[in-house]
Amino acid sequence: MAQNFNPGTHLRKLRKERGFSLREVARRTDLSASFLSQVEHGISNVSLDSLIKIAEALDVPLMYFLEEQPADIENLSSHIDPEPCEDIDRTNTYSPVVRAGCRPRLILPPSGVEYQLLVPDLSHKMEAVIGQLSPGSSNVARRLREETEEFIYVLSGELLIGLGDQEYTLRPGDSINFAGDKLTKLACASVDRDASWISVITPPVF
Repeated sequence: MAQNFNPGTHLRKLRKERGFSLREVARRTDLSASFLSQVEHGISNVSLDSLIKIAEALDVPLMYFLEEQPADIENLSSHIDPEPCEDIDRTNTYSPVVRAGCRPRLILPPSGVEYQLLVPDLSHKMEAVIGQLSPGSSNVARRLREETEEFIYVLSGELLIGLGDQEYTLRPGDSINFAGDKLTKLACASVDRDASWISVITPPVF
């Protein structure tokens, strides 16, 4: 079961590390200091557009705001038998493995989209995520801060992808490759089941 998304802990930690006041972050994002304070305290949800503004203002990828402890995407439960992640917690050495039950996730209630990170961190030349949208939900894409290339492979359901003035409906097994600045929309085109997909992006600016 997905938990309520609260990026406030990450926001407050990063803001203090950068030495920014709430007023300074508000100035950089065109958001109010009172709203940012409510986000930090878990009182208010944040829209995808506002979260992107915050990430850009603090110069971090959007996926920085991933939750610490993820739940599994229900559509994939029949294909994946998650392993516990206690072994990862016991060592300080870097591991290239991301266990199925240990993927950090980003949930955006206003858009209904969920992302889970498939790579250990965001320090490499690409990032890979699993995305999920429930029926009737969509995500309006916003221009990223630099040019990217993206590949999407649909796992389940039907995913509608808008590229410029064209729209494409992809079904399980279908894939698409495009320049990131062409993406305008992601929507679940299924009537009775979630759409889930794997997305690979380079460079990792998402």
